Amino acid sequence: MWRPRLIVLQPTPYCNINCDYCYLGNRNDRRLMAPAVVDAIKDKLFARMAPDASPRVVWHAGEPTVVPVAWYESAYEKLRPVTAGNAVFAIQTNGIAISGTWIEFLRHSDTKVGMSIDGPQRFHDARRKTRAGAATWALVMKGLRNLQSGGLHPNVITVLHRASLSAPDDFYRFYRDNDISNVSFSIDEANGANATSSFDAADGKAAMTAFLRRILDLAFAEGYCLHIREIERIAQLLTGDTACHNEQVEPWDVVAVRANGDVTSFSPDFMELRSSEHSNFCFGNILHNDFDQLVGNASFRRAAEEIRMGVELCRTTCDYFGICGGGSPSNKMSENRSLRSSETSFCKLSIQAPADALVGFLNGRALTPTDP
Repeated sequence: MWRPRLIVLQPTPYCNINCDYCYLGNRNDRRLMAPAVVDAIKDKLFARMAPDASPRVVWHAGEPTVVPVAWYESAYEKLRPVTAGNAVFAIQTNGIAISGTWIEFLRHSDTKVGMSIDGPQRFHDARRKTRAGAATWALVMKGLRNLQSGGLHPNVITVLHRASLSAPDDFYRFYRDNDISNVSFSIDEANGANATSSFDAADGKAAMTAFLRRILDLAFAEGYCLHIREIERIAQLLTGDTACHNEQVEPWDVVAVRANGDVTSFSPDFMELRSSEHSNFCFGNILHNDFDQLVGNASFRRAAEEIRMGVELCRTTCDYFGICGGGSPSNKMSENRSLRSSETSFCKLSIQAPADALVGFLNGRALTPTDP
């Protein structure tokens, strides 16, 4: 039986709620995930899950609130009856379209919410703009307030750029003052459609470590319960509460389905990558292929073997392997142009820096037990 850990479903290929498509109001566009694709996901993927599987099913990879609530209600009617009992459904949104209707749906469907907010206004608005170039921070914060007023407290994903690392105090105060207690830091990475990174010019590991360490110190000093996903994952590993498991290097631990039914595995970001040697990481289409055909796909088998080789290289060369498990295949492909490779900038900033920050923080606490 199949025991996936993460299933990413792309309800629409449109990535930004402020696109012209949304302004046209054509929310029954044929380019949304068709009912036939949902049916195929139900019959060929969800029905194969082991009853004790506990996947996180995330509507993502396009702005999901472009799609009307009625569409999700129909999809849930199909998917819920065949979904493993421990599955968690979630939606990742920029929050701009969150309304009372959305809040009611999220509550009664028990759908968790993730929001993309890049910290204080000057940092968020520097990057997150409408197609017309207008700022979006005020709109996003209104969505956050709507969710919080409705009793929903989203996990926040913040994308950090090099300039962000100079202002840890500002970021900490932003989370504290806006009652944000769960945050995950992504980096401005060269991956998929994002061809370059603000970290390309120089190694940012030391600055990232200092940024995270400062936030930990501030939260501890004030007694603010701020959960940082990257830090807590490593803390659980160091305390032995969990074993290291890198879902991105295990075949079919992760599966991602595009709005048109194309299927990939390993890294969800493979949906955006292009490599003719790997058939653009498309391992089949759920409308035309069953699960066994996806597993037997030649491009999938090639990618799996190259990823395995990359993991072994990480195992023999990297001191952080025990808390990482082999890196991110999509970042290896984007940065190193090869799955058969090891360390990336993503590794340094998203794995190594959080580990160093946590160790430094714990050492500091041991040396200063009387800190407030």
